[in-house]
Amino acid sequence: MKEQAGLAKIQEIIDALIKKWYWVSIPFIVFIFLGAWLYVVLPREYEANTLIFVQPQEIPSNYVQTTVSVGVEERVSTLSQEVMSRSNLEGIIKEFDLFKESRVRGVPMDILITSMRKRIEINIGAARGRRRQVSSFSISYRGGHPRIVADVTNRLASFFIESNLKLRAKQAAQATLFLEKQLEDLTVLLEEQEGKVEEYRNKHMGELPEQLQSNLSTIVGYQTRLESLNASMSDTLDRRLMIKQQLSQIDADQPGLLLSSRAQRINQLKAQLEDVRSRYTSQHPEIKRIEKQIDELEKVPEEPVAATDPQLIELQSQLANVDVEIKRSKQDIERLQERIAFYQERVENTPKREQEIAGLTRDYNITQQNYQRLLDRYYEAKRAESMEKRQQGEQFRVIDFAQVPQTPISPDFKKIILVFLFLGLGSGTGIIFLLETVDSTVKSVGQLEKWAGNIPCITAVPLALTQADKKKRRLKTVLIVLFNILIGGIGIGVVLYAYINNISIKLPVSLPF
Repeated sequence: MKEQAGLAKIQEIIDALIKKWYWVSIPFIVFIFLGAWLYVVLPREYEANTLIFVQPQEIPSNYVQTTVSVGVEERVSTLSQEVMSRSNLEGIIKEFDLFKESRVRGVPMDILITSMRKRIEINIGAARGRRRQVSSFSISYRGGHPRIVADVTNRLASFFIESNLKLRAKQAAQATLFLEKQLEDLTVLLEEQEGKVEEYRNKHMGELPEQLQSNLSTIVGYQTRLESLNASMSDTLDRRLMIKQQLSQIDADQPGLLLSSRAQRINQLKAQLEDVRSRYTSQHPEIKRIEKQIDELEKVPEEPVAATDPQLIELQSQLANVDVEIKRSKQDIERLQERIAFYQERVENTPKREQEIAGLTRDYNITQQNYQRLLDRYYEAKRAESMEKRQQGEQFRVIDFAQVPQTPISPDFKKIILVFLFLGLGSGTGIIFLLETVDSTVKSVGQLEKWAGNIPCITAVPLALTQADKKKRRLKTVLIVLFNILIGGIGIGVVLYAYINNISIKLPVSLPF
């Protein structure tokens, strides 16, 4: 029952459309010609595209590492801000005489620049490779004149290429300048630390850790010489003792032979003093006189004994030589002991110097390593800067220059036809539906049964038209057809007039086609 009711409803709609077909045809024709007129009068807009390829640097990165680490996508975004700056776009507008009518009307330049920015579109290509690097991007520009659109697009592409070269050269130069400044500061610090190390080494020369073995070897050498001198000194003392003994023997055999007249006189006075002391007290004048004579004689310098015995002369000569040798040996021993003490002090100070110089050299070595690494990076930056100046680094290269577009992208004829076809059919169908809704006449047997409380209808008498009714219906049909033809003729005339006279209308709102 529900299916039959649904089929009956559809049949009623179809019957209504067939019966009142003119309510569909008239809006359909009106909207079709309205769409055709819009297609003719709307201004044509063309679009030109250019494809820019991101060409890798010519020199392998294993040999020269670039200092420009910004990715292509970020760099294109940065360059877009620079290329579409007010100064660049204003220059392009004046160079190609864009928005001539708007500038004549006095439209502010800011509005024109904003409008031009909306006409420019930059699309970054899909990333490729393991590192997901962007390999290309495209630039498009929309406008009303095909030749100007292509020229503006190519000019924007040239701006991108020039700006990229300048940006890379600037970044490479800034990296080199930064590293150079860092290198200068590190050089000052390195020289300062090197001066401290050198000053410390000069100040504590001989006590440095690397001189420990030399000091120990020197001490061993001095100790060996000291032992040799001590042995020689012992032998010399033995010889002196032997000579003394020989002289004592000669003195015993010949008393007074070895004494001078002064010494003999002192001995005589001392013998008298002993004799007088045995008889008088210590305050006796004779004792004081003899003591005074002894003191005066002892103050007189000793005179050499003029020996006449050859053996005595030889022994005295040997004794004098031995004394000289002993004196020299003592001086050498004292000097060696001083040197040994000096080098021993150096050895004792070496651990302390080792700790102190370790702190200085540690900072110096760290600074030197940092300096060497920074120096390597500086030379790499110099090579990268030279590569960028010679335009051997990564570049933007135009693969497809913008060509003069042959067909406009707006308005779109297919979209306009579809939109106004839908509007024409939809509005006609809507009118019929509205009329059917407000019409209260019975249009079918089912509707009559429904209104009668589902009382079945036994029979239905068809409408019997008279000749006058048929004539009126034919006349109405002819008039409706003629009216449709009139609307179509007017539409064709309006469209042809707009096409022939090249009429263009700029709507205040943007349309989706």
